[in-house]
Amino acid sequence: MRFTAAPIRSRRKLADLDMVPMINVVFLLLIFFLTSATLRPSAPVDLRLPVSQMTEHPSAAPQNVIYIGGDGVWAYGDLRGKAAVLNGLNTARTGRLETVSLAVDAQYPAHELARTLSDLGARGIAEVDLLTRLGGRGE
Repeated sequence: MRFTAAPIRSRRKLADLDMVPMINVVFLLLIFFLTSATLRPSAPVDLRLPVSQMTEHPSAAPQNVIYIGGDGVWAYGDLRGKAAVLNGLNTARTGRLETVSLAVDAQYPAHELARTLSDLGARGIAEVDLLTRLGGRGE
């Protein structure tokens, strides 16, 4: 009986593998994930949110966010300044805007925050969510 050795694959055949289809699939996956991802825009004013010890995560991303910086600069969408934002809320109120999220700098004075909440209530805002950042006991 004569046994023949198994054919040895040459290095040339291994080098001839076509990688183009695999590269195409990788680029298609990359494009899919880039187009389906939602990117969070940065805050229009420089602020550091106050720390809280949250027990539950927010159910959804905040919408209708009013930003108030530590220096008192207000921003809401493209509007800048307290008067412009409050007037913009009056305009948005016709579209049944009853809830806003408030991102206020941790250094913003508490009495100004109370005045802000009063101003929002006077414009028919029924609910205000205060945005905070998660922190531990050491902060």
